[in-house]
Amino acid sequence: MGASSKIYNSVAVVTMNYNGNLNGITVAWIMRTSINPKLLAISIGKQRYSYELLKKVNFFGINLLSVNQINIAKQFGTISGRNFNKFEGINFKMSKNKIPILNGVVAYLECEKIGDFETGDHNIFLGKVNFEEIFNNEKVLLYGEHKFWRD
Repeated sequence: MGASSKIYNSVAVVTMNYNGNLNGITVAWIMRTSINPKLLAISIGKQRYSYELLKKVNFFGINLLSVNQINIAKQFGTISGRNFNKFEGINFKMSKNKIPILNGVVAYLECEKIGDFETGDHNIFLGKVNFEEIFNNEKVLLYGEHKFWRD
């Protein structure tokens, strides 16, 4: 493991809706880029189905997972939405912009996509936060050293 594996990040499921096709992907590469306006960046591998959909949508959601949602992180992070409905068996509601909000998450942020940039084998999608809500005060699931951390 290289030194970059020592960088710990919050784990989230980024959700999207492209013409009724719901998808989500587990990510740990999320970064705040501006306070005013409130901007966030997510990094998605170019080989991912979610990358294809994020290129086409105007909005995406960031569902911050609790320490008790490792199974959701695994479901959205190990199976491709190209061939499988990742929302099968998952409770969720839809935002005003028809973006899935997963039940039980610590918080949700919805972004209007305002740009995207190629960065090696990943792509950074930049979003302006247009809605956010904290649902509970549980600890957020972390990812570092190539594994999930509850503490």
